[in-house]
Amino acid sequence: MNLITLPNGLRIFTHKRDDLRSATVGVWVMSGSRNESADISGISHFIEHIVFKGSLKRSGFEIAEGMDEIGAHVNAYTTKEYTFFYTKALDYQILKASDILFDMIRHPRLDEKDIETEKGVVLEEINMCEDDPGDVVYEVNETSLFGGTSLSMKILGERETVSAFKKEDIEKYMNANYCADKTVIGISGNFDEEAMLQKVREYFSDMPEKSGTDSYYKVPFNQDIALKTMLTEQTHLMMCFDGVGIEHEDLYPLQVCMFILGTGTSSMLYQRIREELGLCYSVDSWLGRYRGGGYIAIAMSLSPTSVEKAIKEVTDIVGSFSQRVTERQVAIAKEKLISSLIMSREQPQSKLSSMGYNLLMIDHFVEDDYIIDSIKAITLEDVVSVSKKYLCLDKMSFTAVGKVKTREEYEKILGNAIK
Repeated sequence: MNLITLPNGLRIFTHKRDDLRSATVGVWVMSGSRNESADISGISHFIEHIVFKGSLKRSGFEIAEGMDEIGAHVNAYTTKEYTFFYTKALDYQILKASDILFDMIRHPRLDEKDIETEKGVVLEEINMCEDDPGDVVYEVNETSLFGGTSLSMKILGERETVSAFKKEDIEKYMNANYCADKTVIGISGNFDEEAMLQKVREYFSDMPEKSGTDSYYKVPFNQDIALKTMLTEQTHLMMCFDGVGIEHEDLYPLQVCMFILGTGTSSMLYQRIREELGLCYSVDSWLGRYRGGGYIAIAMSLSPTSVEKAIKEVTDIVGSFSQRVTERQVAIAKEKLISSLIMSREQPQSKLSSMGYNLLMIDHFVEDDYIIDSIKAITLEDVVSVSKKYLCLDKMSFTAVGKVKTREEYEKILGNAIK
């Protein structure tokens, strides 16, 4: 693996795999809803869309046809903290695919007609997400947890802000955020390294050096009850606790804790709430992590008539977790986490994604061997310790979407459950 830094500060890493017949190129830009102000909510995601509509030398159709012509795959997605563009192609076509990808990112056409057309596409995407209670409960939850900060804003934005985007807004935002100090490029697979580095220099050596902006702040955790009524048959619940960020000494013990609590099909929550009681189809727990903090989430969807019992079961398990957890459960969780990591890393794009994400977010790589050794070293005492530290029922935040009760009813249910 090689790491190269251009004179303007842009970082490039290469990971050669000569046993493969393809290569993947990724471009990470620290541009997400966390970087936005309320009046331009959704602009990071909109830019992810609009660059596909054409560059200064290619139309949107020519971008699509050019990738299809060489059998390449190209896509992108936006998160709250970054946007990721990538292409994958056979080894002898990856240079051409990269030329198209780099061109559309660095020299987007930003045609007024295309902007108006794409507004319609994004507005339909907003409609689609707002029809999905699983998406809605996630958004309502983070709006509640992070209220008053940019992390509380939706990745897709609001209808009003998206409808108002102008070419000047996009150019201003890209000039402020699409800069070398906020961009990482990664190349993995079978490719001509010198030719690829030259292609990167061709497009990115004149990228502005500094953005002059910093979206970092300590992530808040607001304890509240957030509710939203939707016409659904089920109630979608999230129960959250204050957690950790991307890099923290408690991260790996908490991952083991989450697997035992609700991630695996042998987990405490899954076995009790689904397998024994049949209260829901799925129940899950995970860590929501950002720069500067995060949260622990437990989520499930179930019949409104089962909500009170399910909440009681969850709080009983969470409240007694430190007494229930066993050496065997810790050993199983560690083996599962390690094997999942190793198997995922056999896919070049997984390795590329991890490396690019870490380099962008925390300015260094996190080696797989370090992760594996950290997980292996976790003891039962470590898991008990983090469970006591973070799974505090008196500091729990609660979100319900779909067929919901009143705030007063949930306050009573939660109060009774954690007595």
